Amino acid sequence: MHGGEQEFYLPRKSLGDRNRSQANKFYKLSMADKNQKIENLQWAEQSARQAILYDYTNFQNWEILLKLKNELGDESGIYALLEDLLSVLGKDSELISQLKNINIFPTCFDLFYSILKREPLDADIWWANVESRGYDLNDFIARCKVMDFRDRRSNVIFGRRLERVRKYGLNETFFQLMPYLLAHRPDNYELWTELGKHHESLKDYKNAWMCYDQVLQFNQNDKNKSRLSNILTHMFKDDNEIKPNKKEIQSFHSRLEQLTSTIRNNEEIKEIEALNPELNRLELKLKSLLESRDYQEVFFMSRSLMSEGEMWAEPYFEEARGELLND
Repeated sequence: MHGGEQEFYLPRKSLGDRNRSQANKFYKLSMADKNQKIENLQWAEQSARQAILYDYTNFQNWEILLKLKNELGDESGIYALLEDLLSVLGKDSELISQLKNINIFPTCFDLFYSILKREPLDADIWWANVESRGYDLNDFIARCKVMDFRDRRSNVIFGRRLERVRKYGLNETFFQLMPYLLAHRPDNYELWTELGKHHESLKDYKNAWMCYDQVLQFNQNDKNKSRLSNILTHMFKDDNEIKPNKKEIQSFHSRLEQLTSTIRNNEEIKEIEALNPELNRLELKLKSLLESRDYQEVFFMSRSLMSEGEMWAEPYFEEARGELLND
């Protein structure tokens, strides 16, 4: 990884648990010492926020912050927390906005638990709901195709749900939906690893190789690509026939680029072209995408161009990669 970039963005349970424990400690102090109640509650709130930051997949971290908001009488904070939770779960936060005309304090915990009963943060609990037919998998499939997964938290939560889908034998559903998540957050190397294992289980070594290559763009310590390379070396006399060629790599990235692409404003392109007549149309599009903060599309488009030998696109690739890591 380059200096300053985050090397690990997935939930860190130990840090989440530690901060939640600290929040509970200050909460208990606030109950024991009335003179320092507000100060201790504020310290508790700060720790609870950190707990969610480190591990947003544990409902207890959200629960303690809601308890503190309620104790502090922070009505707007309660609404903000519930809206954020709904956003992470891919639900319409307007559901909470509609309740802003009523007193939220008596109902906030009922709302919180009803949201999580329907949409648990834990992937295993979610799958148990699917198996008991308490959750419609077809609804999940439909939502995955239209959701905006740029929020790192929802990308991870839904990605782990998809891991359970694959674990329990629904390989076609897994393969169908995984690209939607990766197109929005190509830095989610946990998902690239899962997709690579899926391809490898089907003996589709070329696509597995390309997935593991994507992992290395964001986690250089990963060993899956070298592991697969050793397997292929022992299985085939000429493993170059099994490894993907430039055309296949370009096609791989182009498919994901198409998922991220949006309708561009041609006037934007013309304006940039007028200011930079020396740039070609592809470079103009990359510049326009960067200015629009469409880092996912820049990542795949520039990577595809580089696979074709267009190394002038490398600075755009590095910039998009850095923005994704630091987002």
